Amino acid sequence: MRAWMCHGKTHRDMVDRLASAGIVKAPINKQALLSVDRRNYILNKEYAYEDSPSPIGYGQTISAPHMHAHVLEDLLPPLLRASKDRPDRPLSILDVGCGSGYLTAVFGRMVEPKSSRKMSPSASSELNEGKVYGIDVVPQLVEMSKKNIRKEDADLFDSGTVEVLLRDGWKGHPEGSPYNAIHVGAAAATFPQDLMTQLAVGGVMVIPVGPERGTQYLYQVERVGDAGEVVGATDGGGDSKGFREEDYQVRRVLGVRYVPLVRGE
Repeated sequence: MRAWMCHGKTHRDMVDRLASAGIVKAPINKQALLSVDRRNYILNKEYAYEDSPSPIGYGQTISAPHMHAHVLEDLLPPLLRASKDRPDRPLSILDVGCGSGYLTAVFGRMVEPKSSRKMSPSASSELNEGKVYGIDVVPQLVEMSKKNIRKEDADLFDSGTVEVLLRDGWKGHPEGSPYNAIHVGAAAATFPQDLMTQLAVGGVMVIPVGPERGTQYLYQVERVGDAGEVVGATDGGGDSKGFREEDYQVRRVLGVRYVPLVRGE
């Protein structure tokens, strides 16, 4: 079964088909997807489990389920590494262009308090607890995300696991950095250096890059060095070390088509 063919009749059917197609591989990711019903985050409920993008208003869309699954599989390894290397340190995740709030909630289920996790004890212990910041530049989408999460995932707010904020995605959210994982849900014309400097060493950003109505690719950006500034990881003294290209390894993953990443005014 290929991507774009993972339509489901129910929430579980959709996730099972993503797993059967080999797109969702890790049990942690599968359980996180099963824990957040896409129907609560889409305008047209009739297409809640269709494996296709769907409009959410304000010129934005919620990505197809198979794309969210790809993102989860790409971002799980750095989260596992960080949890193993520093079991005492909470994870930090940034969801840029959170839209209707769906993937923000899924990330939240991955790092929510271990006592709340629905996966097996062994799988549950693999990831540290953490915090997820969902940001969007469109005020109405920020409110939509909050409303959607409150439908059946309000405990993510209650536990402090998830926070949704009005922010310019190009500038990120320095207050929550350094991030172990950053997901960007809209296509940037170029690689945003502000977001890259907010990655922790060992952290990964998944981002679509390319012009609107032009050729776009999904990229995986891994931070491998700290010659440049690591926002949030310094003591604040002295001058900023700025951006250093050699701190990052960039890998092209696949061709995509996304709406553009809107800049704040």
